[in-house]
Amino acid sequence: MKNKNPGYALLEVIVSIVILSATLSATVGLMWVTSSASERNRDQITAMYLAQECLEVSRNVRDSAWRQHLPWNCAFGIGKNTASCSDLKKEMTAMRNEKLVEIGDKKTKFDRSWDTKFDGKEKVKITCTVEWSLRSGKDQVQLSHILTDWRKK
Repeated sequence: MKNKNPGYALLEVIVSIVILSATLSATVGLMWVTSSASERNRDQITAMYLAQECLEVSRNVRDSAWRQHLPWNCAFGIGKNTASCSDLKKEMTAMRNEKLVEIGDKKTKFDRSWDTKFDGKEKVKITCTVEWSLRSGKDQVQLSHILTDWRKK
């Protein structure tokens, strides 16, 4: 018994290979997109934590001034210029000049900076910015809060 149309078997194999190739390439593409999104989400979460840490440090410096019986805002450039106040200013300046963030002993791809804006002697707005490089440019997270003299009577 001879097959009257021997070309059909070859055609079926070629169609099967094309369908399998399309399915595999779509699967690989989906895996790549998922991996990229996962990496970006991880970076955003890390940057958010680093920016939050920056805000917490500014609160800590304010509270350190209170514990030392200094004006609450002396570390931000307002208030008496005492030796203790200068130490707090140095701590804030050191953090302001921090560029490449280290986590543990490892340097990361994140740059962190902060800025202060004064509203008289009653309020200080702290803005912390964390930037990092992506394949397609840069991304950033920015958080801010307003510090006041909450112990004011």
